[in-house]
Amino acid sequence: MIITMKYNKSYEGRTFEAYIEYLQTIKHKIPKALFDFISDPQRHDLGEKSLHDCRVEKIEYECVSKGNYQLSLILAGENRIFTVKCMNISQFHINQVNFGDLYKDLITYEVGVEQDTFKNDKIVFRAKFPFEKGVIEVFSEKMEIDEALQ
Repeated sequence: MIITMKYNKSYEGRTFEAYIEYLQTIKHKIPKALFDFISDPQRHDLGEKSLHDCRVEKIEYECVSKGNYQLSLILAGENRIFTVKCMNISQFHINQVNFGDLYKDLITYEVGVEQDTFKNDKIVFRAKFPFEKGVIEVFSEKMEIDEALQ
């Protein structure tokens, strides 16, 4: 059974501990490095290692081979650049009203395992920006989050 977690953070009225409990149920379905990153409380607080308050620098979408699409999201934080790379994408949704304003402040993000439109289990990455207008949602076979100090 797959549980859908939509922005399961204290911002949405739930606790980080509930999100960690959920992550434990999908731990075997995602890469260890990804699990280690997203289960680290410092990646969700208001500190410098968090994606919170990051701004979108770039969104890159490309066909790497026939039927294999990749999306990279470059996020600038306080003192580091995060790259969220989603490989072999089955679907994605980006809602933007005013790119310059809405993508300055990532409010919350999550990673989970859910069924895409085709009823296949995929890794899902969601990020939410101010005013509930800015949303990024990507379903993929594989995902990595890397960081580099600025």
